[in-house]
Amino acid sequence: MTPPPLPSLCSFSPRRLPLWGLVLGTTLTVGCADVPEIVLRQDTTTRDAEIAVLSDAASPQSNQTPAANGVAPGHDIDQLPPQLVQRASLGLLLTDIDAAVEQVQATIQAAQGNLLTLQDQRSAEGVAQQVSITLRVPQTELDSTLQRLRALGTVQQQSITAADVSSQLVDLEARLKNLRQAETALLEIMARSGEIAHVLEVARELSSVRESIERLAAQQQNLERQVAFAQIQLSLESPVTVITPLRPVRETLDNTWQMATQSVRAFTVSGLKITLWILAYSPYWLLLLTMGYGGYRLWSSRPSQALAPEADRH
Repeated sequence: MTPPPLPSLCSFSPRRLPLWGLVLGTTLTVGCADVPEIVLRQDTTTRDAEIAVLSDAASPQSNQTPAANGVAPGHDIDQLPPQLVQRASLGLLLTDIDAAVEQVQATIQAAQGNLLTLQDQRSAEGVAQQVSITLRVPQTELDSTLQRLRALGTVQQQSITAADVSSQLVDLEARLKNLRQAETALLEIMARSGEIAHVLEVARELSSVRESIERLAAQQQNLERQVAFAQIQLSLESPVTVITPLRPVRETLDNTWQMATQSVRAFTVSGLKITLWILAYSPYWLLLLTMGYGGYRLWSSRPSQALAPEADRH
């Protein structure tokens, strides 16, 4: 006995057409209503993730990662020329400091340098005795400038020091590159952000990144300026002749009389002290004199006593 065939759900029947239309319309309506919320959540999550990544890239710890060893990506620090900050110190002894200062200024102008400080110490007569000058010249003119300065007088002391800042410059360049990339990305995020809260958050991150860029750029410019220009500390001194002023005659005589009276007083006191010492030891002196006199008498009487018996025999 053959069972009756089951009704197929997929079979098309004109009577079921309104029912299928109602089910399909309800499904599409509910599905389409969830699409904006899902897309909005995905867009918000993506934007927050981008801001977090850019914040990490703009932080000092992450900025140090590309150049942790002082080497930027794609660069070998060993192949770069050394970036040296050079400083020199020179002390000269000369007679005419005023003329030497003019020659120093002419030397600075010839080397296209700068006079940073000048301190002038003068005597009571208005003659310059010591001048301290701080000057800055291009690094390529350092040796020639020092040679010209040495010719101004007798060299008392000189020194030259150099510090290699190549790794610092490479590190600053890498950090600035990362921060500028973060700035560009933040500007792109701000351009496509629609909500005020996200715009304000991106603006705060952008302000922090730009502040870091300005600070690092200033450090980089300062180091590059120190590398390009060498600093010289110059000291000029003149020999000082001390002239003792003449005192008035009356003052001289008064001082002489006071010295003479003090000498007489000291001599008198010394004589009295010696007399007191002699008196204190007088018993011992008398004893020594008595013993010496007695010994002398005994020694003097012995030859006369020996000659007396011989005279009696004859």
